[in-house]
Amino acid sequence: MPGFWVEPEDVGESRLVLRGDEAHHLTRVRRYGPGDEVEAVDGVGCCYRVRVEQVAPGAVEAEILARLPEKGESPVRLVLAPALLKGQRFDFIVEKATEVGVAAIMPLFSERGIVRVGKERKIERWQRLAQAATKQCGRSRVPKIDAPRSLHELLGHLMTVCDTVLLATPGESEQAFAIGQAKGAGASVGLLVGPEGGFTHDEVERARGAGAVPFAWGERVLRADTAGIVLAALVLHAAEGFLQKEGSQFG
Repeated sequence: MPGFWVEPEDVGESRLVLRGDEAHHLTRVRRYGPGDEVEAVDGVGCCYRVRVEQVAPGAVEAEILARLPEKGESPVRLVLAPALLKGQRFDFIVEKATEVGVAAIMPLFSERGIVRVGKERKIERWQRLAQAATKQCGRSRVPKIDAPRSLHELLGHLMTVCDTVLLATPGESEQAFAIGQAKGAGASVGLLVGPEGGFTHDEVERARGAGAVPFAWGERVLRADTAGIVLAALVLHAAEGFLQKEGSQFG
C-alpha cells in the first residue's frame, strides 16, 4: 500500500491531513482521490491506514481507519557518528545510514577531515534527506541529525547516552563488537567512524581513554563514506542476531 508523510501535529483522533508536496504527490502524481486507502507515517513511530475523504489545493483530509504497529526499526538504537566529508559524500552517508536502520546521526569534526559546514542549512538539508529515505525504505522513525561536534564533545555525549561506544579502527587487533555490554532490546550503541585516512593516533587514544571499544572489520580498506554504511549494517546485524540468540536479553 502506498505510503505518505504526515506531520505529527496534523494527526487528530480520527482524521489527519496531508499537506504540501505530499498532498500534491497523492493527488497529482499517484492520482488518488476520495475513497482510496493509503498509509501515512509521521516519522516518530506512528503509522496509519487511512481513507481519503476530501481533496483541496495543498491539503488532503483522510479518515484514520487503523493505527498500525511500528515497522522497519531495529530493537537496538544505533547512533552513528561519522567524520564530516567534503562535497555530497556526507549526503550519501545520511541517506544510506537511514536505509540500514540507524536511529541518529551525529556528525564529527576530525583532525583529518577539514570541512566547513554552513550549520543550519546543512543540518536542514540532511534532515530532509533522512526524511525522504525513511519514507522510501518503509521505516517508522526518521533519524535525528545533530549539529557537528568535536571528538571531545561527542565522546562525552555518547558515553552518557549509549550502553556501548565502538571505534572503527582499521588494523586494530580487536574484532569484538562488544554488543554484550548493552542491556537488551532498546539498548543504545554508538559508532565512531573516521574520515579518509582514519582517525589520528591521538584521536584513537582519546577515544579509548574515554571508554570506546576499538574494532576492525577485515583486511579491505573502505572509503570513509562506504565504511560508515557497511559498519552500521554490521553492528545492527550483530546486535539483532545477539538479541535473537539470547532471547531478547543481552548476557
